[in-house]
Amino acid sequence: MRKFLLLVVIVCLAGCKTSSDMISSAGHFDTGGSSTYQDKDWNLEFYENCDLPESSSIRWVTEGKETFLRFTLKNKHVGGCSSDGFARHRAPYWERAEIKQATTLKKDANHKLTFRIRFVKGFSYERESFFQIHQSVSGCRVGPPLIVKVQYGYFRGGHHKAIDINKIIGKWIDVRLDFNLENQRYDLYFDDKKLMNGGYLPVESCGEPHFKFGIYRPGNEETTGERISILDIDKIRLVEKKK
Repeated sequence: MRKFLLLVVIVCLAGCKTSSDMISSAGHFDTGGSSTYQDKDWNLEFYENCDLPESSSIRWVTEGKETFLRFTLKNKHVGGCSSDGFARHRAPYWERAEIKQATTLKKDANHKLTFRIRFVKGFSYERESFFQIHQSVSGCRVGPPLIVKVQYGYFRGGHHKAIDINKIIGKWIDVRLDFNLENQRYDLYFDDKKLMNGGYLPVESCGEPHFKFGIYRPGNEETTGERISILDIDKIRLVEKKK
């Protein structure tokens, strides 16, 4: 009888674990004791994989009943990753306030990622990314298959008309990304409007795909003043969909 009850408990626990948004992970990164980030309405955990320019570069903000994560990046806020302080990709250095997913993504599943984003200030500069699917790990130093970014105040998705960031500053936008890492394709939506249809995701066999959120951009030694961009992100949720 005891063995039967134990079996029932194990089955119930297993069922609870697998039914929660149908999400699992291929692996975990070593956070190395870094600060982690996860809200009650997120189902993914993130961490600081690089030192922040300032302690306030990433902070929690509460408005009414909603709590969300705010990213602030200013001029000369060089990122804490080892490559940020060196000239590369047509920039003397790179500025960064960013978090990295603590788990990796399964390559053999359909995925739906949803999150809310709000451009609060700025984003009128060069190559300012706010979301990435990256894949680089130790022993496999390869570039990100997807970088979603704003170029001089405009977001361009596929063949659709560019979105003027000034027209949506201060407004929450619901973002949805449907993707399959095996087929290497994705669809991107802003407020249910499809911006990219069947985009290419070049995932390498040695890579370990994962998400990055925050502000990441090339530095500019000639620019003076604040050069500030502020971004809010909330309700990050990932669902693995059965094929």
